[in-house]
Amino acid sequence: MIRAVIFDMDGVLTDSERLGVAITCEAGREMGFEIPESAVMKTLGITWAASVGLYEEEFPGLDVPKMFDCVRERLVSLGQQGKMPLKPGVHRILDTLERLGIPKAVASSNGPGAIRAYLTGAGIVGRFDQVISGNECAKSKPEPDIFLLAAERLGVPPEACLVVEDSPSGVRAGRAAGMTVCMIPDLAPFTEELRPCCDWVLPSLNELADALERGRTPEKPEAQNG
Repeated sequence: MIRAVIFDMDGVLTDSERLGVAITCEAGREMGFEIPESAVMKTLGITWAASVGLYEEEFPGLDVPKMFDCVRERLVSLGQQGKMPLKPGVHRILDTLERLGIPKAVASSNGPGAIRAYLTGAGIVGRFDQVISGNECAKSKPEPDIFLLAAERLGVPPEACLVVEDSPSGVRAGRAAGMTVCMIPDLAPFTEELRPCCDWVLPSLNELADALERGRTPEKPEAQNG
């Protein structure tokens, strides 16, 4: 039985990953490096420190912290202006969970400033019982630390939590935490490799709201999205 729901933020609640990829490539070009989208995709769902390591290995000479500062400033500015779009179904799933009396948390690898800017700008920060940043954990997804911390703060056993994720590292972290996992693919698609990590694969938060309202038992996903 699901007693709490833990959401990733980027690509699940906010449509920030598409913007982040484009802005990262743009910032890289401004610094003299042609960074392909495929390189940025490798950093989805992991912490700032882990991302720095990946970029420094692939692009020697790139001032990665400077590039990240630029990207973060542009994304945070969009969030503060209320221009960070929400994914379809966000308000509906939050309404559903509140109606069912199920507590909810955000557990994002992003920094606390970005999380606060995006959720506050969108007017939904107060709708979560807990908000946890990747900065609070020593290990990044796919390690389960951030989800276990969220469960602890919600006061709910991991096995009674549902994780909602969009990235391969995120669903692996949810499975490692011993939680029920719903993948709602964004930039990274659901693949056969991820099947053992996912209980549901759904096209949007609207379908998740439908499932929870009906009290549906999780089923293993088909090989394609949705």
